[in-house]
Amino acid sequence: MGSIELDKITFSYGAAEAEPLFVDFSLTIPAGEWVAVTGPSGAGKTTLLKLIKGLLRPQRGKIRANSKVIPVRTLNHFAACVFANPENQIVSPVVAEDVAFALENMGLTPEVISARVEEALRWVGLWQRGKDFSHHLSGGEQQRLILAGALAQRKSCLLLDDPLSMVGGRSRTEMLTLLQSIHSEVSCTMVHTTHMLEDALAAQRLIALERGRVVFDGSPYAFLQKEELVEQLGMEVPAIAKLVEMLTKSGLAEPGEVASLEQLIEILTVLESEADNQTD
Repeated sequence: MGSIELDKITFSYGAAEAEPLFVDFSLTIPAGEWVAVTGPSGAGKTTLLKLIKGLLRPQRGKIRANSKVIPVRTLNHFAACVFANPENQIVSPVVAEDVAFALENMGLTPEVISARVEEALRWVGLWQRGKDFSHHLSGGEQQRLILAGALAQRKSCLLLDDPLSMVGGRSRTEMLTLLQSIHSEVSCTMVHTTHMLEDALAAQRLIALERGRVVFDGSPYAFLQKEELVEQLGMEVPAIAKLVEMLTKSGLAEPGEVASLEQLIEILTVLESEADNQTD
């Protein structure tokens, strides 16, 4: 697992005199934490991931991974990064070869590469497509392919830029379940950006950005209670938030009691059990 620290970062695109997106921006993500970063377009979500990975260089400030400062013009080798558009990240015409590409560059043996490719493709449900052409995959499958490539590297930190943007419906639920499985089983630090609050509810912590500033930092369910802030950011309140509000107003949950998806499920399970007992 890897910790991440941004220490008084200032960053701007273009000329030095351009208005900075981040000014003296500081953020600490402890090792093993799953953080969802949300906010409107232009808030700085993707830029934040690129800074952490080392793809962008801040004008001022330091970025640390596992307490080590990432030198200027150096990639953060503790982190694997998956961006929103998978087509721009697929480098091999064959599915299994694409997962193997980064591993070959890492200098791993063929035996290790083969084992990791199979493990990663099985994890994301693409093992049976290993010999297929990458461009024959659907958008959601391509996104899972890129995720497999990141998992195979076994980095201590996983950076995901809107990982559910190409999937919907049942596939979206399956992808969220996969991310939960990855976080619990790999025990990695995970940071994922999203513009949809439903995608942030499984995370342990939610950070909301607006024009490069942190306007909220806490549990996802605590953020749902900030109705004015959610509206200010132009975000849509998910149906599950209305359920939490209904439970609270009905006295079935204490204000602030629901701070995670697990707590909501626990409350609903207890209510269902009580209803069954009354029926018997």
